[in-house]
Amino acid sequence: MSTLNGFFINLDRSPERARQMRAELDARKLGFVERFAAVDARTLSQPPACKIPMAAYGAFLSHQALITQTPADSFTLIFEDDMQISDSLAGMLSPENLNTLAELDLVFFDCQLYVNFNDLIRRYWEVRGAISNSPSDGSSSSVSQRSHAPQVGLGAASGAYCWGASAYLVTPRGKEKLGPMLRQTLDRGPPGTLDILFRNMIESKALDASVVVPFLATPRLDGLTATTIDGRQQDFLPFALCSMVRRMYFAGDLDIDGMIEFLAPASPDPLPRAEDDMMVELIRQLARGLVRKEGFLDFGA
Repeated sequence: MSTLNGFFINLDRSPERARQMRAELDARKLGFVERFAAVDARTLSQPPACKIPMAAYGAFLSHQALITQTPADSFTLIFEDDMQISDSLAGMLSPENLNTLAELDLVFFDCQLYVNFNDLIRRYWEVRGAISNSPSDGSSSSVSQRSHAPQVGLGAASGAYCWGASAYLVTPRGKEKLGPMLRQTLDRGPPGTLDILFRNMIESKALDASVVVPFLATPRLDGLTATTIDGRQQDFLPFALCSMVRRMYFAGDLDIDGMIEFLAPASPDPLPRAEDDMMVELIRQLARGLVRKEGFLDFGA
């Protein structure tokens, strides 16, 4: 019988993030999830063929170690150390549900979605329908309302998943496929980041992956502004807009005030407080950016 284990990836030089993540996991009934000491890129020499920043290379090695060194017949939860987690995630990990998920390779509890406005809006309404007692008038849900999602669905990752490897489940079937591919990719450089490898394998049908609806994890707002992944070059406005759209799909505390404050330095227009109005404004600003600037969303993963 397959077992379940879990880990959050944390640098030794980031003890405060470890304390915060430990508290978050314990509060969400995921106390079994252990800390995994991240590979620190500052201790590495860059491989000659490596095409990604060294910190991303270290992250690739950390995820690869967890996927390949945990028991092959186990399900493994993998988190970055800056995540908020929904109260509903623990309930999704019952033996019965894991038996169903065994037919997949990866299950993403959060990701950056492709910016396709029709799909973004459709998914937003799926999330509203899945969260219990969601207000029908478009006003902001309470923390208790958003923290409980009695209906958690699975949507195909193909065509939806753009990037992100912050919170996901690897199945035994996924480990069997990913082990050799991760090794081959590392031997070639790697030429790209881990999540771009995931995306390429998903779109080529080499991996069967799903994305949960609603999201059951999301990056903390302070984590978005204080990343430990050095070397990322990101235009803040498109990054911030996409990050806030991503957050709107989370079954948990959105922290509306925090979202407004996060976007304020880059946004020409303030975000409204009502959730529906906020989603409209985020999409409007994304559309304006795409019309006015070619490559507006090419801010990197």
